[in-house]
Amino acid sequence: MNNQTHQTSTGSGNSPGTGYTLAITSSVVSGLTIVIGKWNLEFISPLLLNFLIFSIATVLLSVGLLPFRGIKNIFTLTRKGWFWLSLFAVSSWVALWAFWAGVQRMDPSLATFLNRSEVMVTILLGMIFLKERFNRMETLGLVLSIAGIVIMRLTLRMEYSTGFYLVLLGSLFFGITEFVSKIAIRYVQPVILAYIRNMFMAVMFWIVFSISGQGFDGLDKVWLGVLAVGFTGPILARLLYLSALKRMELSKVAVISQSQPVYVILIAALALGQLPTFREITGGIFLTIGCLLMIVSRPSNRGRGKLK
Repeated sequence: MNNQTHQTSTGSGNSPGTGYTLAITSSVVSGLTIVIGKWNLEFISPLLLNFLIFSIATVLLSVGLLPFRGIKNIFTLTRKGWFWLSLFAVSSWVALWAFWAGVQRMDPSLATFLNRSEVMVTILLGMIFLKERFNRMETLGLVLSIAGIVIMRLTLRMEYSTGFYLVLLGSLFFGITEFVSKIAIRYVQPVILAYIRNMFMAVMFWIVFSISGQGFDGLDKVWLGVLAVGFTGPILARLLYLSALKRMELSKVAVISQSQPVYVILIAALALGQLPTFREITGGIFLTIGCLLMIVSRPSNRGRGKLK
């Protein structure tokens, strides 16, 4: 490991075909997770959902990780490691609470489209802190992304208004999380980063849930769905994504991940009978195309891949 950042290639031993399959499967699983989560939120609160899914993920990862790594090896980090891991965990906490709170209040397909704007936030942070510059294609992508958000907002059904701003807030913090994770991974191994992050999330959501005075009402109706989200979200989808990154360039995996709204629309239509309007989809398409342009135009993404 060079600076604890994995350099990957698509050479011998790393099949691009397998990488594409893993990346697409990750997007499908993520889409399924959002739809199941939407169903769960018909009966329980976003706080309870987050508390439970990250508790489940922490338990499952503990069983698979602790016997092989040992507690000492997992929690022995440098000060910089703990600092960036803490920022990663805090930004993740806000992002996931806002996202699920938004999904509870709006069509999951629209929420997934809107959440694509995290790409724009990540690139803008790179400009501010890493002195990166926009090229012409990235500028066009930024304009299209903003246009998509505006179209979605202007055509949005009134009952989705609060959910719109919550998901937008979540995408802002998802962008911050993505940016911070690229720094955190220099000091903390990916598996350990994910494990401690999940543990932190479980503890923080439990504290906030306890303070809120909310109960477990409705959990008896969706406990299987909560178990499913706890496994498919923080564990399965993330492992598939990281496995894809080992076999493909980062930019290609990122492009494939932008297909997630398509799977959410299909699954939500079949399972929940929910479909966005034509104009809402149009805004989402503008936003997605803009994000795709920004991803493929990034100079740092061409010709090499990095494991985040």
